[in-house]
Amino acid sequence: MELHIAENLKIMRQKYGYTLEALAEIISVSRQTVAKWEAGDSHPDIINCIKLANLYKMSLDELVNKPLMAVQKNDFAPENGRICGVLDISDEGSINLPKPVMELFDIKCGDKVLLLADKTQGLALVKCSQF
Repeated sequence: MELHIAENLKIMRQKYGYTLEALAEIISVSRQTVAKWEAGDSHPDIINCIKLANLYKMSLDELVNKPLMAVQKNDFAPENGRICGVLDISDEGSINLPKPVMELFDIKCGDKVLLLADKTQGLALVKCSQF
């Protein structure tokens, strides 16, 4: 299994606008440690992976395994949206939106959301108060 953590760490740090020094301070490691992770010379331990995944609002699996190279760092500006992870669909067809998505679009429990579906374009959710 190929790990993508080194390139993902660099992409996400740049996407969020952190310097090596700023990120190192946030997660309580040295700048050199972050540089080694991004170069692939070493890997963060599980505690630091959890800190980084939480900081970047992504799952551990996405941080470590998902190749983000195909997604350009400016494709998802934080003020407009971002890759928010993978959703599980229950046996009944229910989905739970991640809290950051609900906050970004000011969706609260009990709000109505319109589901748009097109076989060629995919799925989209739109908050009904926008109509």
